[in-house]
Amino acid sequence: MKQKRKIIVAGVLVLIIACGIYYLTADDRSKTDSSEGWICTKGTENITSIAINSGKDSQTLIFTKEEESWMGDDGSSYDNDRFAPYTATLGYMKVEEKLSASTADEKEEYGIDDSSYMVWVSYDDGEEYEYILGKDIDNLGMYLSADQGKSICLIDYRRTEDILEMVESLYDVALNGVKFDEIRGISLYSPEDGTVSMNRSESPRAGGDFYWNIFKPYGWIADTEKVNELINTIEENDVLKRTDEDVTLESSGLDAAEEELPSIGLYDTYDSEMIIYFGNTEGDYVYCKTNYLDNIYLISKEILKVADKRAEDLIDLTLYYYETPSIETCTIDFNGEVHVLEAEWETAENSNTRGQRYYLDKEMLTGSQYSSIVSWFTDTKAEKIEASASGGEGAILGTITIDRLSPPYQQIMTFCEVADNPQLVQVDLEKTGTAYINRKEFEEFQASFQ
Repeated sequence: MKQKRKIIVAGVLVLIIACGIYYLTADDRSKTDSSEGWICTKGTENITSIAINSGKDSQTLIFTKEEESWMGDDGSSYDNDRFAPYTATLGYMKVEEKLSASTADEKEEYGIDDSSYMVWVSYDDGEEYEYILGKDIDNLGMYLSADQGKSICLIDYRRTEDILEMVESLYDVALNGVKFDEIRGISLYSPEDGTVSMNRSESPRAGGDFYWNIFKPYGWIADTEKVNELINTIEENDVLKRTDEDVTLESSGLDAAEEELPSIGLYDTYDSEMIIYFGNTEGDYVYCKTNYLDNIYLISKEILKVADKRAEDLIDLTLYYYETPSIETCTIDFNGEVHVLEAEWETAENSNTRGQRYYLDKEMLTGSQYSSIVSWFTDTKAEKIEASASGGEGAILGTITIDRLSPPYQQIMTFCEVADNPQLVQVDLEKTGTAYINRKEFEEFQASFQ
């Protein structure tokens, strides 16, 4: 009896599986067995190119299938995964309803007119499918013509989403010359003000984050939040709109030599470089070209807020920007009055737990006492930072030498009077930029050791 029950159960399972397979493959069999209700059933494997044309600006973009990617004739490139849903839809184009549209007014009613997008799909046997895209109806589908406007078809909502996403995302190009989450270098160029260049250091700063190092026009540290805002602004305005074919380098203001054009350069971990050059403004947009695409585009004017940034807009006014646990010794010399601050790592007996002991001039400090001293480095902000010293350098007031367990292994701060401004102290941090701090803050720090 049990054996019979097992046979019955097994038979039901086989029937359920068979029904599922039939349901999943019914669409495929209709594609090959009958052309009724289908525009194209040639599949995806042998598609060689996809072209998109906009009736509004008469521009045509052609994507050609390579072994592992699709290459646009404007220099853009997309991987196969990006194109997979597009080829799947275009390779099996099903019709939900056929409509007649014999007059121009009827065609216009369905959105089939001179301003429509057109899509061509070419196969390796020379066969080509042409689609004129019409109106899309919310939650229903889209009208299109596959016979040069002689008749109108309605396609389903899913295919509509794929085709519209393809047209909108490929015709207007995204800035993808670099990976935005892997940016390691930034260059901002203005013909009037020169270049601001910076790169991301792999040495952590105080607080555990990484910092950005400005090395042109002078050496200093950039404010991490300001740099992140800069990158986010570029990423949020990363759509390049195609321009009319009559737009030229001259009419767009991009005919000058590259060193005469404002530009933004981004560099990522993979050594990819993307440079955007800017020309004339046009309404809410500005004409641009890039180092990896061939055409002229329009991009939101918002991106000019990035191109206009100068070093003084990005600098971090903090004197000391590395993490403090890496400090090994700190030698503070007020013109012969020397104090040595030390932090030693120790392992507790009968335990693998490591901790630090702190000393000032060989006398033990509590953690809070130690922190109150080193926090002066991380909390003190410069009043201003200049490319070179101004106001006349006066007598040396003291030096602080910091030895660290990680790069940079040693830093020296030299504090000097400012000849024409007794309210400030000049700080030399062995960088090409010069910082100035409030003299009262320096004297309060000095007095804390007395």
